[in-house]
Amino acid sequence: MDVHVDSETAPLRSVIVGYPDNFLDVEPEIINETQRKFYDGPDAPTKEAVTKQLNGFISVIEAHGVTVHQPRPLPYIPDQMMTRDIGVVIGDTFVVTTMAAKSRRHEWRGYAHLFEHFSPHTKVLFGPEDLVIEGGDVIVDKGKVFVGIGQRTTLAGAAWLMQLVPEYEIVPINLRALTDGEDVLHLDCSFLPVGANSALIYPDGMREVPATVRETYDLIEVTREEQQRLGTNVLSLDPQTVVSQPTSRRINDEMRARGITVIEVPYSEPPKTGGSFRCCTLPLHRSFSSAVLI
Repeated sequence: MDVHVDSETAPLRSVIVGYPDNFLDVEPEIINETQRKFYDGPDAPTKEAVTKQLNGFISVIEAHGVTVHQPRPLPYIPDQMMTRDIGVVIGDTFVVTTMAAKSRRHEWRGYAHLFEHFSPHTKVLFGPEDLVIEGGDVIVDKGKVFVGIGQRTTLAGAAWLMQLVPEYEIVPINLRALTDGEDVLHLDCSFLPVGANSALIYPDGMREVPATVRETYDLIEVTREEQQRLGTNVLSLDPQTVVSQPTSRRINDEMRARGITVIEVPYSEPPKTGGSFRCCTLPLHRSFSSAVLI
């Protein structure tokens, strides 16, 4: 299995998608404000509803030629849905990230069986346990690695990542905290490239929008209400195709106006755990080559 990612929007070839069948079989640790809002309320996500929508999403991406892997179930983990956070591929390096929440620090074991199938040139590295860095804060695109620093990734974590991939330009982005009145859990809740040269952005989720972001992308600004519904958290299947929620009407129209095909997939339940399409997917291979590598 060839593992390689150097662009957020390159054609998606293979991906690890979250596993829902053991959802909340174990008492959850409430680790974000979205869970706090939904888990004890009348609209709490159920295993049945989450599984149905996730499987519908998997059917869509498989229909577009993407190979889907899923974690093996871990009986001691309450939620194996958000695979993006627990790893990141930069070039030919697979980084097993260090999660902020202790209840998530063993989730990587669910996909460890895939390591033996990786190509010999793939490097698998583990983040140090005394640092915190999560995959939702890491975006690889156009020779740059954008790293969000906020609730879930520390400056030390970003500095460690910088040493791993010196051939990339590291762009740190400081995210606003809950104390600022903003709930930006990860960078991909505030910024995400789409299409060939565009990006969704919620500027108020950042302490400052880096000049390189403004200079590199045609920015589609997202409102606070849209951001709270995870409108930025889409999944690019290739530079012309994005999977998005049907409730993100204005955002979807803005992307279509830029020539992007938007596939609308009902996805109201998984986001109640704190993440949407991008959060539920960990790309193993994105490539502009049409060669079959897996």
